[in-house]
Formats: sequence, C-alpha cells, structure tokens
Amino acid sequence: MKTPRFLTTLKRLGAAVAAGALLTVLAPVGAAADDLAVTAVNLRTPFDCGQVWNANTRSNHNPQLAVDFQRGNAQGQNVRSSASGTVTTVADRGSTSYGKYIVVSHGSGITTLYAHLSSQSVSVGDSVGTGTVIGRVGSTGGSTGPHLHYEQRVNGTVVRAVLNGVRIAYYGNTTITSSTGC
Repeated sequence: MKTPRFLTTLKRLGAAVAAGALLTVLAPVGAAADDLAVTAVNLRTPFDCGQVWNANTRSNHNPQLAVDFQRGNAQGQNVRSSASGTVTTVADRGSTSYGKYIVVSHGSGITTLYAHLSSQSVSVGDSVGTGTVIGRVGSTGGSTGPHLHYEQRVNGTVVRAVLNGVRIAYYGNTTITSSTGC
C-alpha cells in the first residue's frame, strides 16, 4: 500500500525539525553572529607584509580560543593593529599573565588583544589604522619564549580568530602569511 503524500511530507518535515533542533543544541550560542561581526571588520594578520607565522591553538590555552603566533626570529618583530580603531588598554602585568599587552577597540563591541610584547609604541586613546605598528613581539609575563599571544573578542568574549577572511584552525596549527600593508 502506498503511503499518502501528506504523511511522507510530514515525516520529512519532522526529520528536518529534529535536525534543526540538534544543530541548535550543538552550536555555540552567538557563534554565527560573532563570525559575521569579526568578518565585517576584516581583521588582518598583525605582522609585516609577507612574513610567515605559525598560528597555534590548543584546547588547554587560557583563554581557550586565543592564538599564539610563533616563528624563528620572532623576538622584536613588529606587531601591527589588525584593523583601525582606538587603543583602550596599554598595560604591563610584570612577570605574570599577559606581561606587556595592548587592547584595540574596532567598534561594534569588537576588540583585539596583543600580549607578551617586548615594547609598546601607542598610548590609551590613540587612533590606529590597519597595520599601524603598536608594539614588538617579546616574551614578557607568563611566556616561555618569544611569541605573540593574540585574541579577538566580541562584547568581551574571546571568539575563534578570523584573519584575512580565513578562520584559524582549532585545535592545531595554521601557517599564515601576513598581507598587512602589502
């Protein structure tokens, strides 16, 4: 006996609703909105044009969605603002945590944080453009070697990084070439 058409349609609708409900439960709250907000700002890799860096992410990082940029000869390399904005924090926590760090606000609740710097070349309230040198890579604070600890935040919450329109891989390594200022 052939199943009536309306029952087949009802079964398909039920399967679609169930799949949607499962995705809603599994998806992080606000993830799509955060991705759109960060993508709209077009955050760039925070280094000189053409430099190749390893963007390392790991599940035991604090905060978990932060990125550590590493490469040979990292010490003293320029750190550039990922987008235009206003410097909101220039601080030094000494030999703990972020050490010397900077936070730049890019509007609409989006900020970037740059930590373990050897030096800072901006002040709170400064306006910066995409690619403005704001400091230099170092190993201050709780760092075990020269690298840049980098965070993208939406309304104060660290989100998965998107640079040059490309999502950084979680959890592992992404090789990325800076196109900032090219």
